[in-house]
Amino acid sequence: MKKVLSVIVALAMMLMGCTAFAATDITDGVIKVEGVGALQNPNPAAGYRAAKMDAMRNALEEAQGVYIDSETTVRDSVMASDVIKTRINGMIKGAKVVQRYKDADGYHVVIEFPVHGAQSLAAAVMPATATTPAPLPAATTFVPEIPVSTGPYTGLIVDCTGLGLETAMAPGVFTADNQLVYGKANFSYDQVVNKGYVGYARSIDSGVSRAGSNPLIVRAQSVQGFVNPVVSSTDAARILSENQITGFLGQGNVVFVK
Repeated sequence: MKKVLSVIVALAMMLMGCTAFAATDITDGVIKVEGVGALQNPNPAAGYRAAKMDAMRNALEEAQGVYIDSETTVRDSVMASDVIKTRINGMIKGAKVVQRYKDADGYHVVIEFPVHGAQSLAAAVMPATATTPAPLPAATTFVPEIPVSTGPYTGLIVDCTGLGLETAMAPGVFTADNQLVYGKANFSYDQVVNKGYVGYARSIDSGVSRAGSNPLIVRAQSVQGFVNPVVSSTDAARILSENQITGFLGQGNVVFVK
Protein backbone atom coordinates (compact mmCIF):
# COMPACT_ATOMS: atom_id res chain seq x y z
CA MET A 1 0.00 0.00 0.00
CA LYS A 2 2.82 2.38 0.89
CA LYS A 3 4.51 1.63 -2.43
CA VAL A 4 1.32 2.42 -4.35
CA LEU A 5 0.87 5.64 -2.38
CA SER A 6 4.46 6.66 -3.14
CA VAL A 7 3.88 6.11 -6.85
CA ILE A 8 0.71 8.21 -6.74
CA VAL A 9 2.51 11.03 -4.92
CA ALA A 10 5.38 10.90 -7.43
CA LEU A 11 2.99 11.07 -10.37
CA ALA A 12 1.14 13.99 -8.79
CA MET A 13 4.42 15.86 -8.34
CA MET A 14 5.34 15.19 -11.96
CA LEU A 15 2.00 16.54 -13.14
CA MET A 16 2.40 19.63 -10.98
CA GLY A 17 5.84 20.18 -12.46
CA CYS A 18 4.46 19.89 -15.99
CA THR A 19 1.75 22.47 -15.42
CA ALA A 20 3.68 24.93 -13.23
CA PHE A 21 5.24 26.79 -16.14
CA ALA A 22 2.91 29.00 -18.13
CA ALA A 23 4.55 30.00 -21.40
CA THR A 24 4.04 33.58 -22.59
CA ASP A 25 2.66 33.93 -26.12
CA ILE A 26 4.66 36.34 -28.33
CA THR A 27 2.59 35.85 -31.50
CA ASP A 28 1.78 39.57 -31.72
CA GLY A 29 5.42 40.66 -31.41
CA VAL A 30 4.74 42.62 -28.22
CA ILE A 31 4.01 41.77 -24.62
CA LYS A 32 1.10 43.76 -23.24
CA VAL A 33 0.15 43.69 -19.55
CA GLU A 34 -2.23 45.53 -17.27
CA GLY A 35 -1.87 46.77 -13.69
CA VAL A 36 -4.50 47.96 -11.25
CA GLY A 37 -4.32 50.57 -8.49
CA ALA A 38 -6.74 50.69 -5.56
CA LEU A 39 -9.85 52.77 -6.14
CA GLN A 40 -9.75 53.90 -2.51
CA ASN A 41 -6.82 56.16 -3.32
CA PRO A 42 -8.33 59.69 -3.44
CA ASN A 43 -5.51 61.00 -5.64
CA PRO A 44 -5.88 59.82 -9.28
CA ALA A 45 -2.20 60.45 -10.02
CA ALA A 46 -1.19 58.22 -7.13
CA GLY A 47 -3.74 55.62 -8.19
CA TYR A 48 -2.31 55.47 -11.71
CA ARG A 49 1.25 55.31 -10.33
CA ALA A 50 0.26 52.32 -8.24
CA ALA A 51 -1.37 50.74 -11.29
CA LYS A 52 1.79 51.24 -13.33
CA MET A 53 3.92 49.64 -10.63
CA ASP A 54 1.54 46.69 -10.63
CA ALA A 55 1.77 46.50 -14.43
CA MET A 56 5.57 46.48 -14.24
CA ARG A 57 5.49 43.57 -11.77
CA ASN A 58 3.14 41.71 -14.08
CA ALA A 59 5.36 42.53 -17.06
CA LEU A 60 8.37 40.95 -15.38
CA GLU A 61 6.38 37.77 -14.81
CA GLU A 62 5.19 37.71 -18.43
CA ALA A 63 8.69 38.38 -19.76
CA GLN A 64 10.13 35.52 -17.74
CA GLY A 65 7.58 33.16 -19.26
CA VAL A 66 8.94 33.60 -22.80
CA TYR A 67 10.80 30.71 -24.39
CA ILE A 68 14.18 31.67 -25.85
CA ASP A 69 14.65 28.25 -27.43
CA SER A 70 13.59 24.68 -26.72
CA GLU A 71 15.86 24.42 -23.69
CA THR A 72 15.81 27.88 -22.17
CA THR A 73 13.27 30.43 -20.96
CA VAL A 74 13.85 34.04 -20.01
CA ARG A 75 13.30 32.94 -16.40
CA ASP A 76 16.30 30.60 -16.72
CA SER A 77 18.43 33.46 -18.02
CA VAL A 78 17.37 35.79 -15.22
CA MET A 79 18.23 33.18 -12.61
CA ALA A 80 21.63 32.61 -14.21
CA SER A 81 22.66 36.23 -14.76
CA ASP A 82 22.20 39.39 -12.71
CA VAL A 83 23.22 41.37 -15.81
CA ILE A 84 20.26 40.02 -17.80
CA LYS A 85 17.94 40.65 -14.85
CA THR A 86 19.10 44.28 -14.73
CA ARG A 87 18.61 44.68 -18.49
CA ILE A 88 15.08 43.29 -18.35
CA ASN A 89 14.16 45.52 -15.40
CA GLY A 90 15.47 48.53 -17.29
CA MET A 91 13.52 47.58 -20.41
CA ILE A 92 10.31 47.21 -18.41
CA LYS A 93 10.80 50.58 -16.72
CA GLY A 94 10.93 52.09 -20.20
CA ALA A 95 7.82 50.22 -21.42
CA LYS A 96 5.26 52.29 -23.28
CA VAL A 97 1.97 53.16 -21.56
CA VAL A 98 -0.73 52.42 -24.14
CA GLN A 99 -3.87 52.87 -22.05
CA ARG A 100 -5.08 54.40 -18.79
CA TYR A 101 -8.61 54.27 -17.44
CA LYS A 102 -10.66 54.11 -14.26
CA ASP A 103 -13.62 51.88 -13.52
CA ALA A 104 -15.37 50.26 -10.56
CA ASP A 105 -12.39 47.96 -9.99
CA GLY A 106 -9.79 50.71 -9.71
CA TYR A 107 -7.22 52.64 -11.73
CA HIS A 108 -5.89 50.72 -14.73
CA VAL A 109 -2.65 51.13 -16.67
CA VAL A 110 -1.72 49.01 -19.69
CA ILE A 111 1.91 48.88 -20.79
CA GLU A 112 3.65 47.06 -23.63
CA PHE A 113 7.16 46.36 -24.84
CA PRO A 114 8.44 44.76 -28.06
CA VAL A 115 9.89 41.29 -28.36
CA HIS A 116 12.40 42.41 -31.03
CA GLY A 117 14.14 45.71 -31.72
CA ALA A 118 16.69 48.04 -30.14
CA GLN A 119 14.92 48.34 -26.76
CA SER A 120 13.34 44.91 -26.63
CA LEU A 121 13.22 41.67 -24.72
CA ALA A 122 15.49 40.03 -27.29
CA ALA A 123 18.08 42.81 -26.88
CA ALA A 124 18.02 42.30 -23.11
CA VAL A 125 18.30 38.52 -23.21
CA MET A 126 20.14 37.39 -26.33
CA PRO A 127 23.90 37.07 -25.81
CA ALA A 128 25.91 39.18 -28.22
CA THR A 129 27.98 36.97 -30.48
CA ALA A 130 30.45 37.75 -33.24
CA THR A 131 30.14 34.39 -34.95
CA THR A 132 29.58 34.24 -38.70
CA PRO A 133 26.12 32.91 -39.60
CA ALA A 134 26.27 29.28 -40.70
CA PRO A 135 25.22 28.48 -44.27
CA LEU A 136 21.97 26.64 -44.79
CA PRO A 137 22.40 22.91 -45.45
CA ALA A 138 22.12 21.57 -48.98
CA ALA A 139 18.79 20.14 -50.03
CA THR A 140 20.50 16.85 -50.85
CA THR A 141 21.45 16.52 -47.18
CA PHE A 142 17.93 15.29 -46.58
CA VAL A 143 16.96 13.51 -49.79
CA PRO A 144 19.22 12.58 -52.72
CA GLU A 145 16.77 13.76 -55.36
CA ILE A 146 15.83 17.42 -55.09
CA PRO A 147 12.08 17.99 -55.59
CA VAL A 148 11.05 19.76 -58.79
CA SER A 149 10.53 23.48 -58.16
CA THR A 150 6.97 24.79 -58.06
CA GLY A 151 7.96 28.36 -57.11
CA PRO A 152 9.20 30.98 -57.06
CA TYR A 153 8.12 31.56 -53.47
CA THR A 154 8.26 34.68 -51.32
CA GLY A 155 8.49 32.93 -47.96
CA LEU A 156 7.70 29.88 -45.89
CA ILE A 157 4.72 28.96 -43.73
CA VAL A 158 5.06 25.95 -41.44
CA ASP A 159 1.61 24.80 -40.40
CA CYS A 160 1.74 23.50 -36.82
CA THR A 161 -1.99 23.73 -36.15
CA GLY A 162 -3.10 21.37 -33.41
CA LEU A 163 0.42 20.29 -32.45
CA GLY A 164 0.72 22.42 -29.32
CA LEU A 165 3.47 24.71 -30.63
CA GLU A 166 4.68 27.37 -28.18
CA THR A 167 6.22 30.63 -29.35
CA ALA A 168 9.94 31.36 -28.89
CA MET A 169 12.52 33.97 -29.79
CA ALA A 170 15.01 31.47 -31.23
CA PRO A 171 13.25 28.32 -32.47
CA GLY A 172 14.39 25.99 -35.24
CA VAL A 173 12.98 23.78 -37.95
CA PHE A 174 14.22 20.20 -37.65
CA THR A 175 13.75 16.81 -39.28
CA ALA A 176 12.65 13.72 -37.35
CA ASP A 177 16.28 12.61 -37.00
CA ASN A 178 17.12 15.95 -35.35
CA GLN A 179 18.89 17.61 -38.28
CA LEU A 180 18.59 21.40 -38.28
CA VAL A 181 17.00 22.82 -41.42
CA TYR A 182 16.67 26.46 -40.37
CA GLY A 183 17.39 28.35 -37.17
CA LYS A 184 19.34 30.87 -35.14
CA ALA A 185 22.71 29.59 -36.37
CA ASN A 186 21.88 30.92 -39.84
CA PHE A 187 21.59 34.55 -38.68
CA SER A 188 23.74 37.26 -37.16
CA TYR A 189 23.12 38.63 -33.67
CA ASP A 190 21.71 41.87 -35.12
CA GLN A 191 19.24 39.99 -37.32
CA VAL A 192 18.03 37.84 -34.43
CA VAL A 193 17.57 40.79 -32.08
CA ASN A 194 16.22 43.46 -34.40
CA LYS A 195 13.73 41.49 -36.45
CA GLY A 196 13.86 37.86 -35.47
CA TYR A 197 13.84 35.17 -38.11
CA VAL A 198 10.40 33.67 -37.44
CA GLY A 199 6.96 35.22 -37.10
CA TYR A 200 3.85 33.59 -35.67
CA ALA A 201 0.22 33.44 -36.70
CA ARG A 202 -2.91 31.92 -35.22
CA SER A 203 -4.33 31.00 -38.60
CA ILE A 204 -2.93 30.01 -41.96
CA ASP A 205 -5.27 32.56 -43.56
CA SER A 206 -4.37 35.67 -41.55
CA GLY A 207 -1.37 37.28 -39.91
CA VAL A 208 1.07 35.63 -42.31
CA SER A 209 2.14 38.67 -44.37
CA ARG A 210 5.74 38.17 -43.26
CA ALA A 211 5.88 35.21 -45.66
CA GLY A 212 4.91 37.40 -48.61
CA SER A 213 2.27 37.06 -51.29
CA ASN A 214 3.18 33.56 -52.47
CA PRO A 215 4.51 31.48 -49.58
CA LEU A 216 5.54 27.86 -49.66
CA ILE A 217 3.33 26.01 -47.17
CA VAL A 218 4.44 22.80 -45.48
CA ARG A 219 2.78 20.82 -42.72
CA ALA A 220 4.81 20.00 -39.61
CA GLN A 221 4.77 16.38 -38.51
CA SER A 222 5.28 17.16 -34.85
CA VAL A 223 6.83 19.66 -32.44
CA GLN A 224 10.15 19.10 -30.69
CA GLY A 225 10.88 20.68 -27.31
CA PHE A 226 7.62 22.69 -27.35
CA VAL A 227 8.93 25.25 -29.88
CA ASN A 228 10.61 23.51 -32.84
CA PRO A 229 8.51 22.30 -35.79
CA VAL A 230 9.58 18.94 -37.19
CA VAL A 231 9.15 18.46 -40.94
CA SER A 232 9.66 15.47 -43.22
CA SER A 233 12.98 15.00 -44.98
CA THR A 234 11.22 15.60 -48.31
CA ASP A 235 9.77 18.90 -47.12
CA ALA A 236 13.15 19.91 -45.68
CA ALA A 237 14.74 19.36 -49.09
CA ARG A 238 11.92 21.20 -50.80
CA ILE A 239 12.25 24.20 -48.49
CA LEU A 240 15.98 24.51 -49.11
CA SER A 241 15.67 23.87 -52.84
CA GLU A 242 13.02 26.57 -53.29
CA ASN A 243 15.03 28.95 -51.14
CA GLN A 244 17.90 28.77 -53.65
CA ILE A 245 15.67 30.57 -56.17
CA THR A 246 14.55 33.60 -54.15
CA GLY A 247 16.47 33.45 -50.84
CA PHE A 248 13.40 33.89 -48.64
CA LEU A 249 14.99 32.08 -45.69
CA GLY A 250 17.88 34.53 -45.56
CA GLN A 251 15.36 37.36 -45.31
CA GLY A 252 13.58 35.70 -42.40
CA ASN A 253 10.32 35.46 -44.34
CA VAL A 254 9.11 32.55 -42.24
CA VAL A 255 5.90 32.12 -40.26
CA PHE A 256 4.91 29.33 -37.90
CA VAL A 257 1.14 28.84 -37.59
CA LYS A 258 0.09 27.75 -34.15
